Amino acid sequence: MIKTDQARTALTPAQRSVVELPWNAKVLVTAGAGTGKTTTLVHRLEYLTREEELEAADVLVLSFSRTAVRELRERLDHSATSARRVRAQTFDSWASSLLYEEDPQRTDLSVPGFDRRIEMASRAIESGVLEGSERGTPLHVVVDEVQDLVGVRRELVETLLEQVADAGFTVVGDVAQSIYGFQIKDPLERAGEVGRFTDWVRTSFADEVVECSLDHNFRARTAEAKAALATGPALQRMRSDEQAVGLHRELLGLLSAAPHFGSLDDDFAQDSLRDFDGTTGLLCQDNGQVLHVSRKLDEYGIAHRIRRSVRDRPSPAWLAALFSVVASGKVTEDRFHEIVAGFDSTVSPPPSWAWRSLRRVAGAARNQLDLSMLRRIIAEKRLPDDLTAPPEHRLIISTIHRVKGAEFDRVVITEPDELDSRPDHRDAQDAARLLYVAMTRPRDDLYRLSRPTTWMYRKAAGSASATDRWYTTGRAKWMRTGVELTEPDVAQDRPSDSPQARAPEIQRYLRERVREGDQVSLRRLHDLPMSAEQTPEYGIYHDGFRIGEVSERFRRDLWRILRQARGGRLIRLPTAVTGVRVDGVETVAGPTAAAEQAGLGGSGVWLAPRLCGLGRIIWSDDEELPEGSVNP
Repeated sequence: MIKTDQARTALTPAQRSVVELPWNAKVLVTAGAGTGKTTTLVHRLEYLTREEELEAADVLVLSFSRTAVRELRERLDHSATSARRVRAQTFDSWASSLLYEEDPQRTDLSVPGFDRRIEMASRAIESGVLEGSERGTPLHVVVDEVQDLVGVRRELVETLLEQVADAGFTVVGDVAQSIYGFQIKDPLERAGEVGRFTDWVRTSFADEVVECSLDHNFRARTAEAKAALATGPALQRMRSDEQAVGLHRELLGLLSAAPHFGSLDDDFAQDSLRDFDGTTGLLCQDNGQVLHVSRKLDEYGIAHRIRRSVRDRPSPAWLAALFSVVASGKVTEDRFHEIVAGFDSTVSPPPSWAWRSLRRVAGAARNQLDLSMLRRIIAEKRLPDDLTAPPEHRLIISTIHRVKGAEFDRVVITEPDELDSRPDHRDAQDAARLLYVAMTRPRDDLYRLSRPTTWMYRKAAGSASATDRWYTTGRAKWMRTGVELTEPDVAQDRPSDSPQARAPEIQRYLRERVREGDQVSLRRLHDLPMSAEQTPEYGIYHDGFRIGEVSERFRRDLWRILRQARGGRLIRLPTAVTGVRVDGVETVAGPTAAAEQAGLGGSGVWLAPRLCGLGRIIWSDDEELPEGSVNP
């Protein structure tokens, strides 16, 4: 079934009981951590398309994260035969594509947030959009990570399954790993969401649903990696805060028994992170810790990546190279492969895979790719999930939420606080499941790391001036010593152009010189505020070369953070922000007139840097600047 009969016989009886059910079966699968869920789904999809003879377009696969989508896509590409063309999407990506199916000319999706789009997609399903869509109504729906379906996303999938009542489905999850309840603000409503979707499935399809369980762990290869697994069944049954406090204490005891990794300031710990042959996940309790640890590693020259948000969808840089060769019109498959052969090493998926993914969203007649449609998709950040997921890195720094579904050879966890024993601790259940998820990510080694000292890390919230951005203070409350940079902080409305270098030269520099993990600085370009509630412009400098400018969003947030420091008065502005990390270079799309005016042709597509990490605020030219920083 999957390339060889040997692969089929390697399935456990529990996996085979899921895989070989008919296409119209309604299947609810409980799959604990590391129990071969993805392997089971790959075989299930192959069975549906080969033995049950469903077309790839008849099967809809939805998952919570781009990481899970990409892993499934890679497994299908390397192992499957008839199921290789099955398309997997995140819930957010599918909802957006569904709304464009309803109205290809709609322009209202750039304004509402993700939750609003999900609500709009639910209404579109109720109005019958599936019947008129290109792929039609699915005959089988596969939903992964259903334990994280809460709020509007749960309602979306419930609406979908109600509308395709004659179809089959395979829904997979594990209540013990339900860690996205924080998306529901009300604590009582949040507690009620745990297990709600699986209860709905059991009630709505009581006479039809087939329940299966996967319980053989394939991930953990050592006793240390298996330490937390025994608490899984109790976490699945957990429904009270008293139970949560006890389970959290039990998990904390198991973590305390794990070896201490040492201090990040020690040469031994640094060498271990730098030289380890396998993959390491350094998991933090919040993004403040992530920023602190990342800054430490940068100080010691240890290459790493900060894990992106599951909703971040950067377009790969090689797409700009494609548009630089053919700016518009349509491209055949042969021409596409001929073009990408010139920069094949930068195409993270295999070119044949990339072609299929692009054709699904921007295909034209006669097996062609419509570049005008593709440019619009890049501008609206609607590329397929398997093209936007980042390539693997040997050392990942992340919150626990963002590594959901991932696994590493070695995991290092910053020690969490012990839970308050009061039974009304509203986050007790979330905290217990979160620690369980962290402790079940390693294949081999589990370590603990002392809790970083992050008292100076703050995040404004709960007010009109809130920025949802981390910053650092000093000894005095009013001091501002650092500010977080995130993905939307680079201006993308036009190609970067400066007196130092014209746009074509900057584009070439971005393509040839700028790499993930490089350090950049922000320098104030002038003293004229852009508006009453924004700072002046800041340029982005890489080794003294200006590669872009910050966005309006960053200027507005920086203004708010600085103004809060002095009770609403903005007395002076930073000269620079240094030590910012490059997260990568991405393809962006904007007005074709802006590209033409900048000397980049009429494609309306260009490159822009992506930033991340915590930058140090420099208040005057007298402060020490890193080598390569320049005055504008």
